[in-house]
Amino acid sequence: SPATVELLIHERGKGKSLRQLGRMFDRSHEGIRQVLAKYGPPQVTLLPEGRVVARLGYPVWWLARLRKEGIINPIRPGGYWLYSEEQVRQIAALIAEARKCQQCGNPRPLGSVRFCRECSQYRRNHKYRYLSPEAKARHRERCWAWERANPERLKEIRFRAHKKERAKRFERTS
Repeated sequence: SPATVELLIHERGKGKSLRQLGRMFDRSHEGIRQVLAKYGPPQVTLLPEGRVVARLGYPVWWLARLRKEGIINPIRPGGYWLYSEEQVRQIAALIAEARKCQQCGNPRPLGSVRFCRECSQYRRNHKYRYLSPEAKARHRERCWAWERANPERLKEIRFRAHKKERAKRFERTS
């Protein structure tokens, strides 16, 4: 019946062997193979994970991360993962998309987690701008506490800053 064939195709897609399916449906594995050949979807070539990694040149853990996040769904008939040709083509595009800088969108180097070199350097030099509002509030509180605890040092720092600003203004006018 069509429902049985559909269930058979579904179970085979989950990775069950022909013998397991034969035991489930009281048929021989050859009979199951013939039913699948007649009514099943067209066969696609499946590549083991090692061959996919060798072809793409990416580490295995990148594929594992894509699997765990549910982005790709290879089949696992035994103790190994099998990927279709279409999935292999998708993997390269997915990894390229994931390897982009979160700020500017340019490709980022392997050691970098979120940002490219230029954006990382900019963020390192301009830290306050990228703090969360809560972190900025904590920073202001610490600054005010330091100012209350060190009024003499604050006076010296402000005097030097004022002197430097006056020197800059004088250079611009002359």
